This record gives sequence, C-alpha cells and structure tokens, in this order.
Amino acid sequence: MKRPFLSLFITLLTVPALLFAGEPFRGTFVEQELGMKMVIDLYKESVEVPEMEMFGPLNGYILGRGLYRTWYVSKLIECTDEKAVIHLSNDLGSETQTVELTLQGDSLMQFQQVDGSVMKKAVNRKLVKIPTKWLMKRIAD
Repeated sequence: MKRPFLSLFITLLTVPALLFAGEPFRGTFVEQELGMKMVIDLYKESVEVPEMEMFGPLNGYILGRGLYRTWYVSKLIECTDEKAVIHLSNDLGSETQTVELTLQGDSLMQFQQVDGSVMKKAVNRKLVKIPTKWLMKRIAD
C-alpha cells in the first residue's frame, strides 16, 4: 500500500520540472534590482495583460516598479530551446523594441534589447532609461 503512494508522490514532484524543461519560455521571471517582472508564454497566446484585457490573451508582458507604460509581446519572431527573439510594444503602441531572451540554466534568463526604443522608468520624478540588458530569475507561479 505504501509503494503506490510513494510512486504517486515522486511523480507529482517531478511533473512541474518536466513541464518547465519542455517549455522553458513560459512562466514568471523577475529582476529584483530594477523591479521588473515578465510574464510570458511563448508557446501559445494565453497571458492576460493587466488593464489590457480588450486585446485578449497575448504571449506576455513586462511590468516594473516605476516603469513608464506596460510593454507586451506584440510578435514572436523566433523561439528555439535556448533562445527567443520577440518584439515588444508599449501599451500605446508608440514605442517598440526587439528583444533577445537567452536561457542560462533552468531558472535564469537574460533579457537583451537588440533594437528599438529603450524602456524608461520614473526615478525621483524624472524618466530615465533603464539598462538594455539584465538577468531575470524564474519564480514560482
């Protein structure tokens, strides 16, 4: 009687790891220092963007502490097992950028802007450009 329970318990522990291994560009990633949060699912349009529900589900978005505007994934350009290239637009559509996401292990992802407008955030009541490259860590959803 104990063996089936133990087998079930081990299976339940390993299933989330297997899901992330198969779809590494799905989940929530954060960058603590900049206060950035990225929610993505590059495999299907399943992410509801806060206060932008009228667009329906998209591939993801970025919000941040003091970030000027919400940025959403407007186009998936390329997605392999280790790298993805996406096009981001702000919520007005007035600024866009191309970003390369590169996996670094199973819980880290590098964000690097390749082209386009630089994101800005409010610091001491002024808009300042944020770095175009940073490392994000996957968090549990």
